Amino acid sequence: MNGVEVRALDLKKAMEERIPETGHSALSEKRWGEIRLEVLDRLIGQEVLYQEAKRLKIKAAPESVEDELEKIESRFPTKEDYRKAVKAQGLTPEEIRIGIERYLAIRQLTDQEVRSKIRISDEEMKRYYDGHREQFRLPEQIRLRLLLVGVDPAGLSEDWEKGRRRAQDLADRAKKGEDFAELVRQFSDETDWKAKGGDTGLLHQGRLPYVEIEPVAFAQETGSISDPVRTLFGYLVFKVEEKKPAQQLAFEDLNKDLLRKEMQGSATEAKLKEWIDGLRSKAEIRIY
Repeated sequence: MNGVEVRALDLKKAMEERIPETGHSALSEKRWGEIRLEVLDRLIGQEVLYQEAKRLKIKAAPESVEDELEKIESRFPTKEDYRKAVKAQGLTPEEIRIGIERYLAIRQLTDQEVRSKIRISDEEMKRYYDGHREQFRLPEQIRLRLLLVGVDPAGLSEDWEKGRRRAQDLADRAKKGEDFAELVRQFSDETDWKAKGGDTGLLHQGRLPYVEIEPVAFAQETGSISDPVRTLFGYLVFKVEEKKPAQQLAFEDLNKDLLRKEMQGSATEAKLKEWIDGLRSKAEIRIY
């Protein structure tokens, strides 16, 4: 490509990173070929970007290269472990350095030519919000208190019946007026929320910690106490402390910084692809 080869060895290494050797047999010949083309396409894109960085005389600062090398080495217990890992990959320390120089030059190029030019205005965010209101709708939420009577999953039916009776007794005591939070602190075998009296905080559907209570929790009234529900870990009794209906977030209530960051990311990705495609169209690329 423009007089520079993307070597078969480079493609082989990139393929091994994408698909570990143990996963080869799980792929059809067609899918294997598709992935090979995807990886080759990515390597060509990186080479196009690196050539553009060289054309614009963009080079990685030596201190930045050293910083990256230190970060990589720090992931290993010792320098000897690092050297062994490099050798096991069929690489040399110099090849690692060159790879980092290329990576940093490409990152500097894309920051300069694409990322720094993406700006998302408040007006653009408002237009996006108006066109995607369903993305900014909070689902129904519920706050529970949980009390678990633990039962060994491998226990006998007698063990499970004993656990159910104990859980029912605690549920009846709560229904007669005993403080549910205090019952949790005294008797629950659940650990994540026990110290807080079983309080889960507000959760929306699909996020409840025990999937078995999903069908019944949202159907119960605020303030109600459930009968025991069998779970994988034992019998669960819960109290519905609070329910909040689904609601549409107003534009004024959005986290503008987060929305701007997400929109900048999407816009940058699209612009980067368009820009790389433009560079590739000017390059002489031959695949043998």
